[in-house]
Amino acid sequence: MKDLNGKRLLLLGGSMWKEAISTFAKDNGIVLIATGNDPSAGIFEIADECYDIDSTDADGMKKLIIEKNIDGVYMGGSEPVISVACEYINELNLPCYCTKEQWDHLQNKKHFKKLCIEHGLPVVPQYEINIDEITQELDCLDFPVITKPADGCGSNGFSVCNNNKELQDGYIKALKTSSTSEVLIEKFVKNKGVVVFYTASNGQFYFSGIEDKYPVRFREGDSYIGGAFIFESRKKNEFRSKFEEKIHQMFKSIGIKEGSLWIEVFVDGDKYFFNEMGYRYGGSVSIYPVDYFYHYNQVAADIYYSLTNESRIEGFPTLISTALERKKHYCVYPIQVREGTIRQIIGIDKILQCNNVVAIPICMKVGYTVKHTGTFFQTFALLHFVFDSKEEFRKIIRDSLSDLKVIDESGQNMVSSLFNAEEEEIEIVM
Repeated sequence: MKDLNGKRLLLLGGSMWKEAISTFAKDNGIVLIATGNDPSAGIFEIADECYDIDSTDADGMKKLIIEKNIDGVYMGGSEPVISVACEYINELNLPCYCTKEQWDHLQNKKHFKKLCIEHGLPVVPQYEINIDEITQELDCLDFPVITKPADGCGSNGFSVCNNNKELQDGYIKALKTSSTSEVLIEKFVKNKGVVVFYTASNGQFYFSGIEDKYPVRFREGDSYIGGAFIFESRKKNEFRSKFEEKIHQMFKSIGIKEGSLWIEVFVDGDKYFFNEMGYRYGGSVSIYPVDYFYHYNQVAADIYYSLTNESRIEGFPTLISTALERKKHYCVYPIQVREGTIRQIIGIDKILQCNNVVAIPICMKVGYTVKHTGTFFQTFALLHFVFDSKEEFRKIIRDSLSDLKVIDESGQNMVSSLFNAEEEEIEIVM
């Protein structure tokens, strides 16, 4: 492995896994430089130098990179940032795991869907209807249908429509949240499914896990979001035998060689429907379960590539504490909160004392005002833990929710976790 001592790494994101970045940087003598328009972000806490420049300001960022002798850029996990940053990083001939063309191809749900069809991967049936037609009664539609922007993340702009009026409202909602003004109308299928992960290195694709996703929503009409994610899915072997070769060919067709990738796939009985893809870490901070089961430290691999232009995924220290007892199963449990302004947070340290807890990445700080969006952006934290049985699964969630208090300005607890572990049944291999 090349010597990284003294190398200057620019951070554009990664606040939710700042500890992983900081540890690797300290162990290797890397100088961290943070930028962005939110000085309260976690990357500013770990940086040696900080600059108040918007990471999506291409001209400003190129000037900063040149003037501050930056050796490499770590883009983090924000889609709006990566969308712009991958272009100016490539223009400066610095190592970057993706091109702008690759990013746009995979992040746009319409383009991704076309790519899946070309490679024989099943997708949700789509209706080709324009905005003028949806004001009329349409015989071709089999309600319910869903409307969503072709771009975006976190279930923003998503609606389930049961009639023509809801379709009109859903279309307008999706249009408002789409930066490309593209809306998809699809047949509604069960939102329960799997998310599959891959790590790319030197043009080779390494399977990095598959989780079951249990969908929930705040209220009727809101977007479906993840209520719990559980590794490894019982469908792992079936899924890989059916689709993995086609997935690899799809990646190769657009020249993917490096980076972390995930694909969300709906499952309805024995039918699979490829829905969307991310060319980044999963929003549930998937770096931890990927390392736990497959020993790929994706954060270290990405930093190393950014600073050396050399691809490797092995030989890095693990993100997982050696004190953690090994268990059969891994859960990521999103903890949602209702609207309000956070005045106080209680109980995080106590939760981390649990022997089963891997990490608890936090999305919000004291002073943050939560608005009702019905999307992932109402997630306060992501509880990562391991377990062997359904009883242990329920106990860890029950104890954690008992310990955690997110207090608003009126003294009320804002925690409103949607997945009821006491009542919902999970599928695990015993």
